Amino acid sequence: MSEPNLEQALTAAKLESRTLGDQLRQARADLHRLGVSDQNRVLVYSAIAGGLGCLVGVGIGLKLRGK
Repeated sequence: MSEPNLEQALTAAKLESRTLGDQLRQARADLHRLGVSDQNRVLVYSAIAGGLGCLVGVGIGLKLRGK
């Protein structure tokens, strides 16, 4: 893998991480506003679902790149 592509991938990963962090903070605020009693459990489940979605996306990308 060449350096520019690696740097682009790192930049994209940092941006995605920042975006997901912002989304989680917004979700926490929304849950608090709605009065969900166990916010941490809901946020953990949503983070797991998001992480699985990212893994599936990366897996599909790698599979398509290999063809």
